[in-house]
Amino acid sequence: MRALWAELTLGWRRAVRGPFLAALTVALALCLLALPGRDDPGLTRTGFGVSLAWCLLLVSALWCGGTAYALDRDRRRLTLAFTKPIRRWTLWWGRFLGTLAPFAAAVAAVGLCLAIRPLPEGRAVAAPVGLPDLTPQAQAWLDGLREQGQLPKGASEARLLRAVRETFEKRPVALEPGQAKTYRFPAVDRPGPVTFRLSGRPFLGAREAIRLAVTAECDGKRVTLRPDRLRDYGFAVDLPAGFAAPGKPLTFTLTREDAEGAGTVLYRERADVALLSGGQGPAANLAAFCLTALLTVAMAVALGLALGCAFSLPVTLFTGSLALLAVAAAALSPETFVLDEIRSVWTRVGTAVSACVAWPFRGLVALNPLRCLLDGEAIGAAALLRIFVTAVLPWCVACSLAATLTSVTDEDR
Repeated sequence: MRALWAELTLGWRRAVRGPFLAALTVALALCLLALPGRDDPGLTRTGFGVSLAWCLLLVSALWCGGTAYALDRDRRRLTLAFTKPIRRWTLWWGRFLGTLAPFAAAVAAVGLCLAIRPLPEGRAVAAPVGLPDLTPQAQAWLDGLREQGQLPKGASEARLLRAVRETFEKRPVALEPGQAKTYRFPAVDRPGPVTFRLSGRPFLGAREAIRLAVTAECDGKRVTLRPDRLRDYGFAVDLPAGFAAPGKPLTFTLTREDAEGAGTVLYRERADVALLSGGQGPAANLAAFCLTALLTVAMAVALGLALGCAFSLPVTLFTGSLALLAVAAAALSPETFVLDEIRSVWTRVGTAVSACVAWPFRGLVALNPLRCLLDGEAIGAAALLRIFVTAVLPWCVACSLAATLTSVTDEDR
């Protein structure tokens, strides 16, 4: 038992005596200092709990990476697990428990912060209805290409029509100074707050000079709302409590009130304009997170085995950390700007898995936990990759080299 405990805590004791602990303390302190205050409007959107949980998860992942080493008794060195076969069950169990325990604690912390987070309930998203059908325009455009002999070959008519229609749907429209656009939404069938949202980075140029007003109408009632602050990713305004009548459709008129035209408003009507209403609560979010977390662990282990890293906890844990962050994107924050349209748990799992397999950083961008840390602004893939390469990767490499090349003394036994 004493030998097992020594093997279990070996990596921790080595890390505490080195610069790793100080580096993690500084990183965690900076993250905590960067969290928003209670008067910050970003607190109600992203939440103090989610940001803090992300910090704990990142620190735990680094701890796991720094402590997931096997003790080579012959060479008296700390060696990466995948550089030599595992022949001792006690050694494997000691390393397994020593690295999995903090990782499981971080997952539990995420779930706890999710349950007590100061976020509104999950949102259901509705797109505008009654917009013009783009099929005739797409068909006319294809007919013009056919007459000119420029119609692409090797694709069916239906596929070309669908591709052109999707291209037209993604085409942005401009809101000129003094112009107003009206959008109709179906009746809200969920209790809770109702929010009109414009997303997709619609503002170009002098954003501070743009003045917008949103006029909502429902069952004879009318109210005009003006967003107090426009952000890069858009804005959202909440309707007064009880304004949306059950079973009654809502109409919103988006008006640009500034006359200078210093800035530009460009957005996609079918993708960037949405109505958010109350959806699943924290308990449902917690259940979805637990289910998807279990599936994520299974996926991480399967991926580690497929890569030939059987029982290689460093690889498995780092892969699991990336996958867990991607799954949390779908399970933790259904009201975020990126994953509003994901409603089903199984769809969330599929999206997270595909994001991790196709592009690991895409899952991190989808989660976007740094939005609350960086004044509510969205993080792009390039910025996130730069943060990972400049901040996370050097410490992982340094700790790995230090643990691999440092001799094990008798007191470490």
